Amino acid sequence: MPRLISPEAPPAGDDSNALRAYSNVTAENPNDSTALNNWGVALEREGRYEEALAAFNAALLCDNEDVYAWNNRAVILARLGRPREAVLACRQALAIDQSCIFAWVTYGMVLGRLGNYREAEEALAIAEDLDPQARALYPGNLTMTRA
Repeated sequence: MPRLISPEAPPAGDDSNALRAYSNVTAENPNDSTALNNWGVALEREGRYEEALAAFNAALLCDNEDVYAWNNRAVILARLGRPREAVLACRQALAIDQSCIFAWVTYGMVLGRLGNYREAEEALAIAEDLDPQARALYPGNLTMTRA
């Protein structure tokens, strides 16, 4: 089950240990998409967005069907001011898993940033159909770690 991490409200603590741990894991097994994805989330929480994007891209090279990495790539692209690319990443995530609430919420957020408010509301409505609490999942940009 994904665990939500909001960069605007990260858990208290020092993320350097997580960065170090994921760096070690990815060095030992550079084809582990889960570790690469989680490393990207840790990098994002440190504000290292370009490096996080590289980690998500690497995860996708290992497993192009990783809905977590596609969603997280969309989040980072939006944070980097690249919403059109973020829309494409959201669409890829949703092509893999139409029931991914996080991808629907991210898609709605990105569409809203582009001024496509009707489409954004439609995406958020789909997320709410999947889970009535879906809008509460979005206090900011969301990335997902994999267990």
